[in-house]
Amino acid sequence: MAFGNNLPGNMRQHGPAKTPATSRLHHIRAFTLVEVAVVSLIIGLLAVLAIPSLKRSIIAAKSDAVMNDLRIYATAYSHYMQEKGDWPEDSAPGEYPPGMEQYLRATSWTKKSPIGGYYNWESNTTQGGVKIRAAIAISSLGTDLVTSDKVQLDDIDRRSDDGNLSSGLFRLGFGMEPIFIIEN
Repeated sequence: MAFGNNLPGNMRQHGPAKTPATSRLHHIRAFTLVEVAVVSLIIGLLAVLAIPSLKRSIIAAKSDAVMNDLRIYATAYSHYMQEKGDWPEDSAPGEYPPGMEQYLRATSWTKKSPIGGYYNWESNTTQGGVKIRAAIAISSLGTDLVTSDKVQLDDIDRRSDDGNLSSGLFRLGFGMEPIFIIEN
C-alpha cells in the first residue's frame, strides 16, 4: 500500500510532483524566432536611415566649429593689422605667432583644429601661384593630419564663400591643405 493512497482525494497527487520552477515555466511566454527577426529588421532599418543623418550632423558641426575659429582668428589678426600697420610674422603650425598676446589667447590658437591638423598663420606667402598677404592655414603636423574628406572641405567652403575649393576665401593651398585668406 502506497503512502499517497491513504490521503483524502483532494490531497492525493496525480502524476509526478510539480516543483515551483517547472510550474512557472508553463506560464512564461518567450519570443518566437520570427518575432526576434522582425524586431531586428526594424532596428536595422532605423539604423540605416539614421546613419547618413548622423554623418551629415557631424560634418556640419565640424564645419561650424572651423568657421567659428577662422572668424575669431581673422578678427584678431585684423585688429593687430589696424593697430600695428602690418601683419604679424609667419608662425609654424600650432605655434603662437609673436605679438598676438593681446589679440588672441594662446590656448585657443595652439589647439588641434576640428578637422585635424593645427592652425598656421601665413603672412606674405604664395599659395597655388597666388600671392597672399595674410591667411590662416590648417596644416598637418606629425601624425595629426588635416582631413582630406572632400565632403567636409566642400561643406566648410559653402559656409564661408563660393563653394569652390580652388577659388574664394577658403580654398586648398599648398599640399592640398585648407587656407582661409584674409587679404590678397
